[in-house]
Amino acid sequence: MPNDLPPWPLCYYYFWKWRNNGTWEKLNKALVERRRKKANREASPSVGVIDSQSVKCSEWGVVPKGYDGYKKINGRKRHIVVDTLGLVLVVVVHAANLHDSPAARLVVSRLAQQGFDRLTKLLADSAYGKKLASWMKKTYGLILEVVKVSELAGFQPGRRSVSANALESRTDICLDELVETAQQGL
Repeated sequence: MPNDLPPWPLCYYYFWKWRNNGTWEKLNKALVERRRKKANREASPSVGVIDSQSVKCSEWGVVPKGYDGYKKINGRKRHIVVDTLGLVLVVVVHAANLHDSPAARLVVSRLAQQGFDRLTKLLADSAYGKKLASWMKKTYGLILEVVKVSELAGFQPGRRSVSANALESRTDICLDELVETAQQGL
């Protein structure tokens, strides 16, 4: 760990404490709302985009790993929901052998707990099916719209959508906001 942080046991203690009591989720929601207001948007998004990514990993970790037969990766899968500005609303990590559609139920349930009141629609690729769409509508009143990847604005296959410098800049801004939000007591 970097030298300017407290000893690792203290960091570890607070990480798990805040993870278990929902502090990280509250902090993320406050940052998303603040960033959206700065962009002259409503604080709560009305549309989200859900997708997953399988990643190779080591044997270590809390989340079990599995084999994603479609992508031929032994590891974990991270499911992410972002708003139209690309701000992360929720992340769920699970074994890679869990298919996108059933895993999305975990993600949508976690998203519903966040309290984004205006959220009415999620955009997804073809890995998410009709059963998920009817479950989302019945359980949370959300619409799942399956779109072709080529129809998504600004997406170009084979090209990274966010450069490393832009991501680093966005992260620095979010960290500044994180400190400011923490000082204001959320």
